[in-house]
Amino acid sequence: MAKAKQGLSIKSAAAELGVPVKWVRARIAASAITPERSSDRRNARYVLSEADIATLRTLAAETPAQPETAASDAEPAPLALARISQLEGERANLLAQVAWERAIAQEQQKALEAERARTAKLAADIELQHGRIEALKALSAWDRVLGRHKAI
Repeated sequence: MAKAKQGLSIKSAAAELGVPVKWVRARIAASAITPERSSDRRNARYVLSEADIATLRTLAAETPAQPETAASDAEPAPLALARISQLEGERANLLAQVAWERAIAQEQQKALEAERARTAKLAADIELQHGRIEALKALSAWDRVLGRHKAI
């Protein structure tokens, strides 16, 4: 039995369960299981985890030999509940990720506002210094002798 890095291939899983490969692929198409893709880019394959194998084993035991169309049209109640439970777990994980990303975005927004305020203050300081420089340039030599440049 050829095991992949994280689980079994479809062919190996079908052989282990004693079902046709087509039957396993139909379960994947019906979203009864959600296998991962292998990391091999050249020969990308589905990799079935132990949970996927357990779900398929349950399906194989519960499903009598039926035509493929009838099996894919209606999921057995335990499978449907398991799938709903799995989807609810995935939804909870996604909501947690969204909340985390929102918190990060809020922190970044606060940092951006602080930088904008700092930039505005620096721009005002530059404008003030520019005004002082222009006032000093406008003074004559006599004004400098009298010390008027110190007041600017």
